[in-house]
Amino acid sequence: MYRHEVRDFEGWRAAARPLLAGAVRPEDVEWSDWRERRLADTSGGDSRPPDNSPRTPVISRRLLHLLEDLACYRDPHRWEFMYRLTWRVLNQNHDLLDNDADPDVRTARSWEKAIQRDVHKMHAFVRFHETDTGDGGKRYVAWFEPAHEILRSAVPFFLKRFPNMRWMIATPDGAAHWDGDHVEFIDSPKSSVPRADTTHSLWRTYYRNICNVARINPAVMQRDMPKRYWQHLPEAGEIKSLIHEGGVKTHRRLTTPATPDDLRIPQAIARSLDRIAPRADSPLTCKLCDLWRHATQAVVGEGPADAAIMLVGEQPGNEEDLEGRPFVGPAGQMLDTILLRAGLNRGELFVTNSVKHFKWEPRGKRRLHKRPDAQEVRACSTWLDREISNVAPRVIVALGATAIRAVTGSSAKIEEARQTILRHQRGALVICTYHPSSILRGEGDRKAELMQALEDDLRRAKRLLTE
Repeated sequence: MYRHEVRDFEGWRAAARPLLAGAVRPEDVEWSDWRERRLADTSGGDSRPPDNSPRTPVISRRLLHLLEDLACYRDPHRWEFMYRLTWRVLNQNHDLLDNDADPDVRTARSWEKAIQRDVHKMHAFVRFHETDTGDGGKRYVAWFEPAHEILRSAVPFFLKRFPNMRWMIATPDGAAHWDGDHVEFIDSPKSSVPRADTTHSLWRTYYRNICNVARINPAVMQRDMPKRYWQHLPEAGEIKSLIHEGGVKTHRRLTTPATPDDLRIPQAIARSLDRIAPRADSPLTCKLCDLWRHATQAVVGEGPADAAIMLVGEQPGNEEDLEGRPFVGPAGQMLDTILLRAGLNRGELFVTNSVKHFKWEPRGKRRLHKRPDAQEVRACSTWLDREISNVAPRVIVALGATAIRAVTGSSAKIEEARQTILRHQRGALVICTYHPSSILRGEGDRKAELMQALEDDLRRAKRLLTE
């Protein structure tokens, strides 16, 4: 049994490296945190590495960054968890971190998000107090109580934000001191941090002037700014009165009839919007085919202008035609479900269609989807190519036969097209797969097969970004 007492990430890394090199199993190592002092008696084990000639363990940068975050998580079992995760990656599955269903991976992702959230809170809620240094200069000090040991991770933000100030940030785990040239991490008692100064009134005045009291939602506010931070926020003393004022002003606004002056600006804005016409070279005014005659509106793509992945479908459906947004109907809901399973965030993707107008045929009171023909796909190719050019995605996922033909020019069947990765003329890699609507039409085992195939192809698109 190998026993190690660890203080920080570098200490854990130094202890873990020879153990990993010797392929020592996790159950043969006992870890403890130096604060716990659980290893008072070490007579039952050895802290030396194995005697066999070990190979040097090599881990990816992705895993290294994850381990650095996990080392900040305030949990007495973090060191053994980090070792077990690293050992499994090196000895069991090199792609373990891509398996979101694995319990250890899920725990690691949860801890990583908690650390990132805690760092963000520290950046937002640290308040400096001005003090005299005794030599005529000024030093700014702050006390902050993070949920985890994130001081070293959060300090680079303050170095970049306040390079010309002399400051110290103290936490229960130690303090960071910046003298203008270098940063030093030291032990610092809470008593050395002043409780109030003249800047408090400035904070309170600033907060009262920027706060929209009519829109305060106490529940949402406490979710984003938990009460445990309030004791160190000067502006927190204004929250109670602002909430009361917000209720009074909202009640007064709702019960007071509108005057002509109140309506003057909204009416002027409405008149101006009526005079704005869409661009002539826009899908919104496109009449290159007859689909526009029977559609409610053109539906253009949406998503970040620099998205790394673009999803291309066939055409808008009934709900998309009415709402003016892509993939918001049943097929879009199915797509959202599978994106979640594949570990992708739709908000980070650009989603569009090959054809921008809804082609349909009447069936009683319903409008049923009708597949666009080749001429209609060609007519919309200008708009799709413009979206691809503007976004410049690294990976394009073509959903369904129509999208495959529009993106690649190939008329191959989906099963055949899925077997290879193509390249778009603008350089993006193209993955061909099934459209979510085909899953909705499937039954039994076939439906499950299509869902799994689409999920696998979306995961493949995600992996291509890192390869």
